[in-house]
Amino acid sequence: MAVLIAMRTIQAFGASVAFTLGSGTIADMYDTHERGARVGLFYAVPLLGPSIGPMLGGIVVQVWSWRATFWLMVILAGLSMAMFLLFKETFRKERSLAYQSAQKRAVSRNQSRLQSAQLSRVHSRDEKTPRTVMMGDHHVSHLQDLEKGTPVSQEEAKQVKPTFADINPIGPAWKILKQKSNIVVLLASGSFFGFSYGICYTCARTFAAPPYSYNALKVGSVLLSFGLGNVTGSILGGKWSDRILSRLKAANGGVSKPEFRLESTIPAMVVLPLAVLAYGWTCHLHVHVAAPVVSLFIAGFCLLWAYSSTLAYIVDSNPGRASGATAMNSTFRGLAGLLIAEVSGPIQDSIGDGGLYSIWGGILYLVAGTLFLLSKKGAAWRDNEEQLRLKKQLEKLEKSQRSESK
Repeated sequence: MAVLIAMRTIQAFGASVAFTLGSGTIADMYDTHERGARVGLFYAVPLLGPSIGPMLGGIVVQVWSWRATFWLMVILAGLSMAMFLLFKETFRKERSLAYQSAQKRAVSRNQSRLQSAQLSRVHSRDEKTPRTVMMGDHHVSHLQDLEKGTPVSQEEAKQVKPTFADINPIGPAWKILKQKSNIVVLLASGSFFGFSYGICYTCARTFAAPPYSYNALKVGSVLLSFGLGNVTGSILGGKWSDRILSRLKAANGGVSKPEFRLESTIPAMVVLPLAVLAYGWTCHLHVHVAAPVVSLFIAGFCLLWAYSSTLAYIVDSNPGRASGATAMNSTFRGLAGLLIAEVSGPIQDSIGDGGLYSIWGGILYLVAGTLFLLSKKGAAWRDNEEQLRLKKQLEKLEKSQRSESK
């Protein structure tokens, strides 16, 4: 068992990379008004996996053996690696805070060297009025290489490689967690995925036990409805998110806010808890399997309809840190999935599916309330935090200038 857990942990390390880099790639490739549909499509297929997996695994086990499932995973992992090696680079420097930080540092260093050289020439000529050298971070036509005496173009000056300090994940992660809006949406995301992992686990237990007594293939077929709902909701929810963003942007004088996306989650968040309650009590009362299957599809549809918008919000509200923000989202998602998977079984044994999913219905209504609050207050929270950050930077700069004057 210890070896299995260790191998699963290593597997999770590799799998999480695709989710993190995927959102950053989408942020690089598409503009804000296009991201909702692309994020929805990106997450549609991976989220189909937990639903197709039990059915596909059941087929493989019945035809061959349980060992064949791991050989199948090795083949699929090899195909994924080949695609990554052949995938075209999408990194856009102008959208990376790490690269911008390194670039500004290099340009500032060259400016200081050039200004020092200019002042040295001024003093050597005994000029009474020194000349002012005007250079901005992004408006330098060319820089002078003092050692070689040859001009260096601005494009050459931009060829800067970020250091480890620029890509250190601890600083950006802390900045992401300091924002109130990020905490709210990350907790909502964790709740969504905790529910998703929990329902896949408890559904398998429910339908494998009497009175249903389904085998692995039939259990997978039941869960397939949840996966199909995930895929449909993710794709349509992402497109609806882009549509709502465009409409509210036009109504706001052409000014876009990430919070506009959250308006698209309202219909789904009203229906989702009701579908969850319906699933829980139809399973609890052991009604015909058609009722839980329909409830699973609606729950999966609404869940990913809302999630695709929240993930697009995470990307849009953290410009330059899309991958870092998604990594934090994956952290919250993974921790929530671990916790819910551990406690769902004992709760299900204690109070049944009806009680368990009544609790989930209440939790999801609370999540709906927090997302609605974020859609109304998120922009003000972010503006206040940005003003506070700029104020601290100004105070630090003034303190530094006073120290230099002394």
